[in-house]
Amino acid sequence: MSDVNNNAMGPVRPADEKAKQVFREVKKEVVAKLNKEDNIHGLHLMDDLELIDWYKLVEYATEELAYGTNYFGKINLGDDKCIHVR
Repeated sequence: MSDVNNNAMGPVRPADEKAKQVFREVKKEVVAKLNKEDNIHGLHLMDDLELIDWYKLVEYATEELAYGTNYFGKINLGDDKCIHVR
């Protein structure tokens, strides 16, 4: 796991096709979590989040681990609403 002294996370990059695919694959889980915790994220003003039309990866970074890769992404949900997804 990364910390201040041992950070393996790479640079922030613009969205590319591979990263977009990774974040599309987890969209249902992200939406489910937003529906559960929408007051924490201040998205309670949005109607049914399962029907969101806008889910666009803006930028991302990766962290290489012994067992795979962690992706960190900034997702634009429209209406000036962005979330960070890991």
